[in-house]
Amino acid sequence: MYPFPNRIENPRYTLGVVISVPEPLRTQLHHWRVRYGAADSQQVAPHITLVTGSYRGTWEAAAEHVARVCAEQRGFTVRLGPAQSFRPVTQVTYLPLEVGERVCHQLHQSLVNGPLVHDSAYSYHPHLTIAQNVPDAQLERALADLAQVRLDFAVTEVQLFDMRHGEWNLSQSFTLT
Repeated sequence: MYPFPNRIENPRYTLGVVISVPEPLRTQLHHWRVRYGAADSQQVAPHITLVTGSYRGTWEAAAEHVARVCAEQRGFTVRLGPAQSFRPVTQVTYLPLEVGERVCHQLHQSLVNGPLVHDSAYSYHPHLTIAQNVPDAQLERALADLAQVRLDFAVTEVQLFDMRHGEWNLSQSFTLT
């Protein structure tokens, strides 16, 4: 894991590009996130992050870039696998992508090769967070309880969020071709 070298000081916008999980899996994943303690489980729906970061250009240019990337990507399937942990690096239990990881990496690269900057201290690793920054016992319980999980869903759109007043707000959705 390495620091991302292009961190922007005093950003104009904070944005996130994510894959939202469709129902009925969204409700099940939300239940697990609340049960095991994801910090943002009440405010943020279960998702797979493609890019999150700071941006100095116009909002329109960011949205146009996301639209171009999405227009070049066909829909695909994601399979979330059994729970894993990022410990000891971070206190996170997550569901990894068994299917769809390569496409998420390609989308991430296409997004950050344009005007978007990905602010992260770690290299990109597509996943769905279940619990973070909670006591080890909660992380272990999530790992044990979700050791047999396999959930499939179709990805047909990507969502663009902006950060306003400390909260993420859905700005636009882009259909994959």
